[in-house]
Amino acid sequence: MTKLNLRKVPDSLPMQMQEVRLLPSGVDTETRTLDLVWTTGATVRRRRYVGWDTIVPFDEILLVSDKAIDLSRMNAGAPVLDSHSVWSTFSQVAVVERAWVDGGEGKASIRFPKAGIDERADRMFGLVSDGIIKNVSVGYSIDKIRIEEAQKKGDVEKVFVERWTPNEISFVTVPADPGAQVRNQSDTFPLMIDRKPVSTFAASARMRMAEAVRRLA
Repeated sequence: MTKLNLRKVPDSLPMQMQEVRLLPSGVDTETRTLDLVWTTGATVRRRRYVGWDTIVPFDEILLVSDKAIDLSRMNAGAPVLDSHSVWSTFSQVAVVERAWVDGGEGKASIRFPKAGIDERADRMFGLVSDGIIKNVSVGYSIDKIRIEEAQKKGDVEKVFVERWTPNEISFVTVPADPGAQVRNQSDTFPLMIDRKPVSTFAASARMRMAEAVRRLA
């Protein structure tokens, strides 16, 4: 079995986003609360740039468990926003009352303000209750990843997010391209990388390819 080398690196990532289908359960019009699923840990195809113009795809897999997810921010009253807009309190339409992990899914109970306090919140509650808004997205920071490099042609690198912290939940309309991530470098978070070395066969293949390219240059 290949031994994985754990090392702390000065890498950082901006806040990430992942969309899921809104599954409102038991909307209570009196208390203006509802339960929803904010992550299922689905594999998402993302991309990163190498150099100026080379796009490298990879699969991001969120692990969903009590050990993997730090729910401290969610259970401290995390905001529920309109479309990940974090620049103003006007964008907050609800608050997370409780968050938990159950059956491989991240779930939450959220509460909207009393009717008449905020027009934006009233509008969002009405659209969600009526089934018009059907998607939610979670904004999260990554604390630790495990990387498995592609082993053969056609494969892509797999990034297993082993520890992560959800920061907010947003109601969204058309989910954004999963590969389009926030790139505000002032909002980055340190992470730990657990990298699985590429196999000897794959490494040799890469060296042969690099040599062939060099000869053609």
